[in-house]
Amino acid sequence: MKIQSVRIKNFRTLKDVTIPFDSVTTFIGPNGAGKSTVLRALDWFFNGKPGSLTEKDCSFGAIDEDIEVQITFADLTEKDRGALGKYAPEGAATFTAWKRRSPDGSDILSANAKGFPDFNVIKAAGTATAKKDLYASLRRDRPDLDLPAVTSGAAVEQAMVAWEADHTDQLIDAPEALQTNFFGFNSGGKMSGLFDFVLVTADLRASEESLDGKSSIIGRILERSIDRTAADEEIAKIVEESRTKQQKVYEEKFKEQLVSITAQLNYVVSSYSPGRSVTVSPADVELKAPKTTFEVAVLDGTTETAVERQGHGFQRTILISALQLLAQSGAASAEGVICLAIEEPELFQHPIQAQAFAKVLRSLAEDTEKRIQVTYATHSPYFLEPRHFDQIRRLTRSTDEIPVVSVHYATMTDVKAKLHGIVDGEVVDRRLDHNVADQLAIALFANRAFLVEGPTESSIFYGLGDRLSPGSLEAAGVSIVFVGGKTSIPLAHAILDSIGVPAYALFDADTGCVARATASGKTQQKIDSERNQNAKENRKLLQYFGLDQEDFPAARVAENVAILDDHLEGFLSEKWETWVVACQDLEINTGISLAKNQLAYRTATLRAEGDVPEMLLQILAKATGE
Repeated sequence: MKIQSVRIKNFRTLKDVTIPFDSVTTFIGPNGAGKSTVLRALDWFFNGKPGSLTEKDCSFGAIDEDIEVQITFADLTEKDRGALGKYAPEGAATFTAWKRRSPDGSDILSANAKGFPDFNVIKAAGTATAKKDLYASLRRDRPDLDLPAVTSGAAVEQAMVAWEADHTDQLIDAPEALQTNFFGFNSGGKMSGLFDFVLVTADLRASEESLDGKSSIIGRILERSIDRTAADEEIAKIVEESRTKQQKVYEEKFKEQLVSITAQLNYVVSSYSPGRSVTVSPADVELKAPKTTFEVAVLDGTTETAVERQGHGFQRTILISALQLLAQSGAASAEGVICLAIEEPELFQHPIQAQAFAKVLRSLAEDTEKRIQVTYATHSPYFLEPRHFDQIRRLTRSTDEIPVVSVHYATMTDVKAKLHGIVDGEVVDRRLDHNVADQLAIALFANRAFLVEGPTESSIFYGLGDRLSPGSLEAAGVSIVFVGGKTSIPLAHAILDSIGVPAYALFDADTGCVARATASGKTQQKIDSERNQNAKENRKLLQYFGLDQEDFPAARVAENVAILDDHLEGFLSEKWETWVVACQDLEINTGISLAKNQLAYRTATLRAEGDVPEMLLQILAKATGE
């Protein structure tokens, strides 16, 4: 089974959110939006001990409401059904369970099961006597049920189960309490081995997780990978032999002395209490066979050191390696699923290691034989794959007095629906594997995105932002994304818009395409082809942004898109002559050609004298949401 969806209510920053899960589920968003809270809510559901939550965990002081985590599982196997029993009968595609903390501080775990509604009050009774009394009342009130007489609380339970099995047509879905250790590796719950949830928090200490303990990552690996039974049996024999030998030594060394002291003591005792005596002998030796345990140390060259004496980066590497091994060893030996949940997987990792870890996690999740589900909260683009944008969950938090957290996500169906009649479905799939996906990783983290055709436009507008105030665009959370041409703008915009990132776009109408093609000596066929292609692309962009379609639209700054009548460099040459001078001076003084040089364009934009053209300022204002 795998997690299909999660609903969290009244838990810390999350008042009420519902989140679909995938094989890999990536949480992104600003600090305080609730990314880590989702992972910790899941950890409480699976591994939280009774009483581990307090009133301080209630959302914004709502202490009179339940804290609730609801999880729906899908992809049930026959082994899952066997363990779940009546909670996942044949034909049921999913299984849902709830964990609640009530205002009085008690924890309740329940699940949907088919049951007869008149039995609910009996099942909920706290004592065997109460069950019997309620059952007897139901027999009197409902003779048509033909319930058998019973004499104990256990018999009441058996009678109701038997009746429900014979009258399935009268059963309905009803929440039913589960045993408190139903889930959880730490508690050895019923579901352990079928679904195990492992959380690696950002503050998790590698030194603690490297100890051979029941709940540590290393302990879990050893538990799943090493059979200690044979060794423990041999150690037990050694201990027993040692105890026997020790008793023999006592016998040899103390027998005569103890016989003497016993006789002397009894001589005195008999004078006070005739007919009674005492004996003095070696006490039985209580030797207990120790459990076989293992320890992890770091070999640095020829020197062995403790894990805690290593740097943060290496300690995190140990955690990551152990986590990967846990997933592989656990899934290799059982049908069950391991869900790896990681808070900031990029922590203390240099970029190459972070990229490698991201690839390993995805390969584990996508290998169906491994039966691994992965979820993490991250601030790193290395763990974000825009081609898998449908697995991204972007959390945002409102500025209300009581903030509201929203979860944004998009499916491939959503994006293709936005692009219907503009970009074919197969083209969407193809472009996701090319430049569009590569450029969106940073933009998905942004507060706002500004989509442009190429690196020239990106460099110039970043230069304009720095000209107004260095780093102003980055500080405002604005990402300028070049998508490789105007044909890719609708797809990039649809993805960002679907996932809740406000996006503005700029494209060239290429009105001068015919003049340029003619000047370069192209055939009339080529000239006509270029003109028609540009006209077609312009119309599709206008259609996507809801504007009147025409072959070559005039320059304008609209609500969601800006249009240049030809291209940006031509606009600057005409409207900002000092920019051209700055470009020429830069080439002369540095020997750098502006062609394909993003830094040079940015620098020239910063150095150009005179006023920035008004249209560019208007575009920048729209892009930044001012």
